[in-house]
Amino acid sequence: MRFGFSRLILLLLFPLISFPGCEQPQVEFVFSKKTNELIPEAAKPVKEALVKQFGNPFALTQFEGLPTNFGDIEGTVKTVEPSGADQPLIRFQVTGLSDAYDKLQGLPLEWTSGKGQGHFSRIKEYNFETGMIAVEKSEEIDPQPGDTFLVECVRLQFGRDLYNRHCMHCHGMSGEGTGPTSRYLNPPPRDFRLGIYKYTSTKSTSKAQEADLERTVKEGIAGTYMPSFKLLTEDEVSAIVNYVIWLSIRGETEKKLDDELFLDYSQEVYDERTSEEGGETREEVLEELKEFMELDFPDTLEFATESVSEAWEEANEEAALVIPKTPRVPDTLESRERGRILYLSQKTKCASCHGPQGRGNGTATQDFWTNPATNEKYKNRGLHDIWGNQLPPRDLHRGIYRGGRRPIDTYRRLAAGIKGTPMPAFGGSLSDEELWDLVNYVMSLPYDGNR
Repeated sequence: MRFGFSRLILLLLFPLISFPGCEQPQVEFVFSKKTNELIPEAAKPVKEALVKQFGNPFALTQFEGLPTNFGDIEGTVKTVEPSGADQPLIRFQVTGLSDAYDKLQGLPLEWTSGKGQGHFSRIKEYNFETGMIAVEKSEEIDPQPGDTFLVECVRLQFGRDLYNRHCMHCHGMSGEGTGPTSRYLNPPPRDFRLGIYKYTSTKSTSKAQEADLERTVKEGIAGTYMPSFKLLTEDEVSAIVNYVIWLSIRGETEKKLDDELFLDYSQEVYDERTSEEGGETREEVLEELKEFMELDFPDTLEFATESVSEAWEEANEEAALVIPKTPRVPDTLESRERGRILYLSQKTKCASCHGPQGRGNGTATQDFWTNPATNEKYKNRGLHDIWGNQLPPRDLHRGIYRGGRRPIDTYRRLAAGIKGTPMPAFGGSLSDEELWDLVNYVMSLPYDGNR
């Protein structure tokens, strides 16, 4: 058994191992199912826009307006190595990067003085010990001692490398939740591309705060395969979260572009439009698409990135937090009884999902629910999350609190709901006292052997 497990791990790690003399295959971010269901003429500009704005996993790109700590670092050319006309790279020694992350290969370098001012190079080689950088030769640049430059995305790359080491095997290169080990996990790893995270301290309409994601990385998620990473430093955890949010922004931007195009230019719609019943020709559809791409697509892309970025920025403001107006009601038998009555009432309908005794066996688990994304019934009975996964209601007697076991964590689950799931928010319909009574009742169930 142990030998079999070792072989499995080696097989999973094999694609990540490089051998001397062998080049690693080009690694790309994957595109969503919806992007790939567009006609090629519509999918191509979406893919090109994402590559231009975000780059690929080993050639990251930054652009203005994202709430991301890219970690740009200034440097100065110290010396330049002579190079022959047949050599494709020019090498120069630099100062100013001694405190920077030691893996800069693949990052963009913007020249801020000298002949190349305003132009970009891509770092092909970097030696941290000697401070030597190599970039491709071009007519636009001619590095000289004293020239200054900006290495972009240093912190983002630091987070990327940590993510690839600790997270990618479950969550995937693009944060799509389909890493090589994901097929063995239940519940499946989170797909970050929707920008939705279940366990947050924020209101139901707000994104997660950075602190929420940092807490998840450090503490893990109880009852799942998401481990805790307590041995990482605060800076490492912050860098991973910074990169995960960046992956979310990429995914959300892609979704907004897809949503704008899908109703007119999905392959299915195209086939209908150009059918005998549809009456349109291929040339007419493509001419309409061309006009949209020229006149409207640039504004659509700008709005997509701006709206997504603003939502993440607003989430870190104090106004987004769920903060009780009153302190916790004392955890007395009277409070628990009030909470039990609320739990069973039509006002909350908690029992319809979690069952009258909190065992997770309410009547909702027997119904066929409608998928809000397709307006079709799910194939399986019971509740589902926004990612399409079957979602049994929590058995409250087990005492496993995935979003944290502090009373304030349970309060926030009740007040703001659980994002991406059918768990509703009661902050607008229950008073603070009622919410605290429910907290006291729910948190007493693991210790009550009579129910």
